[in-house]
Amino acid sequence: MTLASAVAPRNLRLDPRLALVALAAAAVAAPTSSALAQAGTTPVPARRGAPDPAPDLIRVVVNASFWPVSTSFSDSQAFTEYAEETTLRTSYEAGTAFGPDVAVQVSLLRGFGLLVGYSYAGRDVTGEVEVSRPHPLYLDRPRRASSEISGYDLAEAAVHVDLAYARVAGHVDWALFAGATFFQVEADLLGKPTYDDVYPYDELVVASTPSTTVKESPTGFNVGGRLDYRFGRSRRFGAGVQVLYSMAEVKLKAGRDATEARFDAGGLSVGAGLRVYF
Repeated sequence: MTLASAVAPRNLRLDPRLALVALAAAAVAAPTSSALAQAGTTPVPARRGAPDPAPDLIRVVVNASFWPVSTSFSDSQAFTEYAEETTLRTSYEAGTAFGPDVAVQVSLLRGFGLLVGYSYAGRDVTGEVEVSRPHPLYLDRPRRASSEISGYDLAEAAVHVDLAYARVAGHVDWALFAGATFFQVEADLLGKPTYDDVYPYDELVVASTPSTTVKESPTGFNVGGRLDYRFGRSRRFGAGVQVLYSMAEVKLKAGRDATEARFDAGGLSVGAGLRVYF
């Protein structure tokens, strides 16, 4: 007997069924291990949505604004007629106003920026004048009358120069701002009335109340805020509301014989309109 025959196992035969099972397991395991290897080395691309819009540098604001509070003021005049003093005491009532309000806001650093705006408010003015006028024939017998005035105007143009702070949260854009306001005020004040004087001049009748236009350019302040909604995926257009309070003291004189008519320009305004973002 040889050494090889002694070492070799006797009657060792490979079962055909076990061979088939082993081949099937190898066939299944090969693609699975290849997929796992690829998963371990190749990153899965992330799902990409719509890109966020770039930060805004410029905001353009266009509003139609309403000034809901009326303004009251008064003045008086005193001058000599018929060797005695004539006095005019006038009260004025300027009503509510509508007008445009536009602004450009530029962002500079971390939401802070500068805002320059312009607004215009035109008001209709009514009032009443009380007249005390000497008698042309008798001393110390003043005649008195009163008359309504209408058709007067009060116009307030304003330039706002502000420090502004703005933030964006999704489609919502808001801003706060405050600064200086430079007003240009034009107001109609009572000039010299005309009268219907009929002999014997005992009754005083006011025939007309002509106006004189007076201008003043006071400087004041403003403070306000906006709340806007931005449309679409680009968010370059929007609409919103604004609340603004501005104020400056105005002093107007109808002439050298008149006292000053004093009131505050500006006031509370509420506006709504369109927005454009760049």
